[in-house]
Amino acid sequence: MPKRIKSQSLLSRLLILGSVLLRLPGQWLRHKPRPEQLQRVLILHQFLLGDALMATSLLAKAREQYPLADIVMACPPGQVALYAGQPYGVRAFGWHIRNFASICQLFAMPRFDLVLLMGENRLSYLARAIGARWIVGFAGEQPAHKNWLLDEAVPYAQEPEAWTDTAACLIEGPEPRPYRVEDWPMPPQSLPDLPDNYIVLHVGASSATRFWPAAHWQALADAIRAAQLSVVWSCGPGEDALLREIDPPACDVRMAGCLSLLQLRQLLAGARACVCPDTGVAHLAKVAGTPLLMLFGPGSEVLFGTSRFFAHYHCLGVGPAIFPCRNQRSVHHRDVDWALRCFRRFGNGANACRRALCMEAISATAAWQTLQQLLQISQTAGAAEGIDHD
Repeated sequence: MPKRIKSQSLLSRLLILGSVLLRLPGQWLRHKPRPEQLQRVLILHQFLLGDALMATSLLAKAREQYPLADIVMACPPGQVALYAGQPYGVRAFGWHIRNFASICQLFAMPRFDLVLLMGENRLSYLARAIGARWIVGFAGEQPAHKNWLLDEAVPYAQEPEAWTDTAACLIEGPEPRPYRVEDWPMPPQSLPDLPDNYIVLHVGASSATRFWPAAHWQALADAIRAAQLSVVWSCGPGEDALLREIDPPACDVRMAGCLSLLQLRQLLAGARACVCPDTGVAHLAKVAGTPLLMLFGPGSEVLFGTSRFFAHYHCLGVGPAIFPCRNQRSVHHRDVDWALRCFRRFGNGANACRRALCMEAISATAAWQTLQQLLQISQTAGAAEGIDHD
């Protein structure tokens, strides 16, 4: 880590710790504000893109329960542009513990009546330091000291449930209205010329354990072209090697890490469907309202697949329902008995994943059959709404 960044991180931590110590005497004299008293609400997180987008339900519920409040979401700087349309009237602010200026900006903001922690209770120290009147987070994060400064700890779902639907439980009250694309306005974006009736195949993922073999992608793309549909390939920055291994033909369109998040959302919005591993782009497709086929290997389809909040848009999963090494039970550093996942990293270590057998187990045939089903569901729903995809 560069020396300048290290020093900024240290300054941020010292500022937070000092401020927390000054506020500790009043820690036990706090009272939960009534909903009608809430004027300023902060949703605070440092989640990666996928987890942040799954928690859109929390933004929706915050707006429904606090219709007149000023709601700010403090998130990683790279995500801020995606929220330019202010979904649900929520303003995004970019911050990071290693950016001392952004920490100072949080301290300079008017005091927040309520701070909601989407999953990272360690951030309760920052929330207390900036003077939050009431802090709510999910219970049971490990190690336990991360939970000490919570005013209210909400238990995780005891039965299998999509994390999207769990996220909204930080706020009391009925579930939010299911998501509609118009809830998240998006400024128009410039894109290269695109073919008609295209399918986006996004091959990248946050972990190599989620990469689908190149031969499987090739076979799926062949089936798509044979059905008279076009193929648009996508991957993230630095993932060009994945596309080079697949070696798509010249008739396909390649978008190799060259799009902003806003451009990628617009690309997805115009697609007949998107196929991708369980990664952030999958959840961006949900926000774009794109029919989605998710490839589940180490991840949990129950946790990260379809949900009640995104029920108006179609999402199907393909992958082995049970896999021997998908046996870790945790969500955001909390023990969750029903959540079967695999967190192993790709490599040669003692507990590493040397070969992503769970992804290899997803055949191109199964993916194509499920994609056909998805396209049929989407076309039927579109016909009912007067949308013609032909």
